[in-house]
Amino acid sequence: MRRLTGIEHLDHEFATTWPTYELDAKTRALLGYAKKLTETPGYMEDADFDALRQAGWDERGIYQATALISFFNFSGRLEAASGLPMDSVQLGEKYAAML
Repeated sequence: MRRLTGIEHLDHEFATTWPTYELDAKTRALLGYAKKLTETPGYMEDADFDALRQAGWDERGIYQATALISFFNFSGRLEAASGLPMDSVQLGEKYAAML
C-alpha cells in the first residue's frame, strides 16, 4: 500500500481511511472485498467475486488474496483471544521464540 499511495509511513488508521485515498480500481475492489470478508464473512456472495474479476483479478489472485486476508483475520483473532496486545511486533516475536 505504501507504493500505491506514495506514503511511506502508513499506520493502522489506513484500515478505515482507505476509501479517502486515490487508489486504482483493482486495489479499491480488493480492499472492499477484504473489508467485507473481515467484517461480515457470512454475507459473502458471488457478486463479491464477480466485482473482483471485473476489476482485473484472476482466480489465482482471488484465491491468494482470500487466503492472506483469512490468515490475518485468524491470527488477529487468536492474538485477541490470547490476551496479546494488538500490533505488538516485539512482543509477538518474543512469544513466537518461546514456541
